[in-house]
Amino acid sequence: MSGGFDATHLASAHDMLAALDLNVARFAVYYVPPAGSCWWHEGSRWLGRDAITNRALNAPQVAGLSSALSEVTVDARRYGLHGTLKAPMRLAAGAKLEDLSAIAAQVAARHAAFDLPLTIDVVDTDNGKRPGFVALRPKTNVAGVPGVVSAAGASAAKQIDALAFDCVEAFDGLRAPPTDAELARRLAQPLTTRQRELLTHWGYPFVFDEFRFHITLTDRVNAADAAAITDWWKPRVQALGAMRVDALALFVQPTPDAPFVLAERFALGQGGVMGQIDTAGGGA
Repeated sequence: MSGGFDATHLASAHDMLAALDLNVARFAVYYVPPAGSCWWHEGSRWLGRDAITNRALNAPQVAGLSSALSEVTVDARRYGLHGTLKAPMRLAAGAKLEDLSAIAAQVAARHAAFDLPLTIDVVDTDNGKRPGFVALRPKTNVAGVPGVVSAAGASAAKQIDALAFDCVEAFDGLRAPPTDAELARRLAQPLTTRQRELLTHWGYPFVFDEFRFHITLTDRVNAADAAAITDWWKPRVQALGAMRVDALALFVQPTPDAPFVLAERFALGQGGVMGQIDTAGGGA
């Protein structure tokens, strides 16, 4: 079996999928670092949870942080270490788990694997209205030379954007429209006119021209905490190097407020699945 999965995970994921109430479960298509990689272990340890096994992990100590790390990663921990490609959605009436898997395999087959250089950054998705959150972002500049674009970094950033755009469109036919409560929650955010248009059409305001790929590491934090966190991450980002983007990851949230967990991982450029769950019974 490829992709770092074991029979224990496959069996538990299969049981979870078989027991899902599709009226309430949410699904998301994420990028996650390869299972077993240093990036996966370091990022999962940071959040205090492994989203493959759903096991709690001991988070590191961060000098200068105003509170325990676990207190500023509450939401990030529930979603798991990830970069969003298709935002969480419920399935439309008549849509099946097999439909998700089929589309994921098709999308994955259209894209080749690549290495994504990263940098640590504070991300603002609220147009300056609220504090930002710390995240890993594509690194497009030459190291130590501000303003000079790295050809490799720029190319990788375009590849991750293309992968996300494909996911947004390909999976949208399976997406149930947001509930009134979900829509009201989104509209309560300080969105631009363009972001509201995207929310109405695609169910999520940060897609296409408003998309900025990132791997979330914290909830919203004040400037001092953001500085302490970025200081902790900078040498580690440099030491770990580029992330290998080699698969799409299908995540599921079984019930509202439950943590998201990995269900399937689809290898890029191979038209296949790494550790696919057979929803009809048994596992790969």
